[in-house]
This record gives sequence, structure tokens and C-alpha cells, in this order.
Amino acid sequence: MNGVNKVIVAKSNFEMDGNTVLAPDEQVRKRRYEDYEKSRQQTQDTKKIRDIKNKKSILRNILLGFVIGVTIIARYCMIYNYQDTTTKAKAEIETLNRENDSYKLQLIKFRNISYIEQLATSKLNMVKPSISDVQYVDLNKNNLKANEESQVKLSSDIVNKLKNIIF
Repeated sequence: MNGVNKVIVAKSNFEMDGNTVLAPDEQVRKRRYEDYEKSRQQTQDTKKIRDIKNKKSILRNILLGFVIGVTIIARYCMIYNYQDTTTKAKAEIETLNRENDSYKLQLIKFRNISYIEQLATSKLNMVKPSISDVQYVDLNKNNLKANEESQVKLSSDIVNKLKNIIF
């Protein structure tokens, strides 16, 4: 029964009163043409908006890709610099270790008293001392005179005299 009512309502929308052959209905045509133009303009506007949105999203994606690419390249540069610094530091450590080993060998040579004696007599033209040239000093005693204490007393006496005069 519902379907029957729809047909009657639809039939009433297309009813015509009288003869329209001599006076065609221009308003209906004009309205249809205007509706067609409006819908065509709306579809063009929506298409333009959709194209603009697509262009924006493409440009955004390109910009995002560029930023990500630059970031990745910058990180690789930082990693390369760190690796270069690490390599240089390792080479310097290796060089210092070699120098340290060389110094240790030289130190071992100088621990030998006969080598030191031979070096002193040959290169430095030193003479081996005789027993009569040796002097023994007792380091437990204070063998040095204290001249500085007298100077400190004089300066403190002068300061005290100045204080007495001023005050």
C-alpha cells in the first residue's frame, strides 16, 4: 500500500493544466538550466578545492620528505665526524702507547748503574771520584742558617712601631 501512495504523489508533481503547446513553460526550462549551471559550478568548485587540497598534500609530502632527507644526511654527517674523531683518538692513543713503551725501555737502560757510569765518563767527561774526595754530611742536623727569621722580625717590629705612632 505504501508503494501506491508514492505513485500518486509523484503523479501529482507532473500534472499539467491546459494546453502548453502555444505557450511553452519557459520558467521551468530556465529554472532547470539555472539548476544545471549551479550544479556544474558547484562540481567545478569542489573539483578546484579537491585539486588545491591534493596539491597541498603533495607539497606537504615533498617538504616532509625533504626535511627527513636533510635530517638523515645531517645525522650521517655527525656520525661520520664522531667516527673520524674516534679514529684519530685511537691513532693518537696508539702513538702515545708506542712512546710510552720506548720510554720504558730507556728507563730500563738507566737502571743499570754500569751503563750510567759509562755514559757519564764517556759523553759527559766526568771523572770517577776517589775515596778522599767524598764528604759525608749529617742530614738530620739543621746545617743551614736561618737568615729569613731576622728579616721577618725587623719587618714586624717596623709595623708595630707604625701602629704605635698612628694610634
